Amino acid sequence: MGDANEEELEQRRQALIGEQNRQQAAQRAKELEDFRKAEEARKAAEAAKQGKMVADPEEAAPNWPDDGFQAAQPSRMDKVAGALGVGPAGDVALAQRLLNGGQTPLGSVSPSAQQAQSADGAKESTAGTHAAKPALGLG
Repeated sequence: MGDANEEELEQRRQALIGEQNRQQAAQRAKELEDFRKAEEARKAAEAAKQGKMVADPEEAAPNWPDDGFQAAQPSRMDKVAGALGVGPAGDVALAQRLLNGGQTPLGSVSPSAQQAQSADGAKESTAGTHAAKPALGLG
């Protein structure tokens, strides 16, 4: 049973504690807002730095299957140039002949097909074996 003086002191103490709690909450809210702004600024700076490191996107290469871009069909002039072996169409025609020719490259010729030398230096006969054709389709 406290008197009026003790009750008044208790009310002041509660008011003081409430004011301290409000100030602490306001301080925490301000710190949180400052942290959010600093985090946004850091992310923006990081994104800008990454943007400078990334190369500009290149245009699609002809006949590259991943990007869906296909080159135009070869014209009659391209076919003639390929037959004559002139320019890029000639390069394509040569590559097709090499890939579809069915000949093995010169590096894959087995040693038994080549002429071997005996211990005394004389060449052994390789009758019955065929010499390898050149890989360029000239043979």
